[in-house]
Amino acid sequence: MHDKAARTVGALLIGSTGKVLLGLRAPSKKVWPGHWDTIGGHVEDGENLDDALIREVQEETGVTPTEFRLITAVRERRPELYGDALHHIYAVTAWQGGDPANMCDEHTELRWFSIGEMRGLANIVDADYPSLAELGIAGGVRP
Repeated sequence: MHDKAARTVGALLIGSTGKVLLGLRAPSKKVWPGHWDTIGGHVEDGENLDDALIREVQEETGVTPTEFRLITAVRERRPELYGDALHHIYAVTAWQGGDPANMCDEHTELRWFSIGEMRGLANIVDADYPSLAELGIAGGVRP
């Protein structure tokens, strides 16, 4: 395990119909392979959270977030497997650059899910993502 917790950002991109974009993590990934996850990744040294979010979403989907807010920060659920990390989860409700597309090898697939469909996923990284997406749709923040 690391002496210091890693910091990550994750984007729940919320479309105009209320569906949420998730990525299926590639089987080659060391952390949560084969699981549906937010779009995002590690915050680089000296980078603030918002800049990391914009960079990661651009790299992974080819779009640039224009309206977003931090919903919550959560600790890694499986630190014994994946190391200690603090994940900053954002709702992204607007972006420019067209429709998000899979631009890298982080995910094998990107797909839009309703909140109900998200709740039905057995292989989702965090079972709270549907509730967090609902907060994002409603404009809320988790305390």
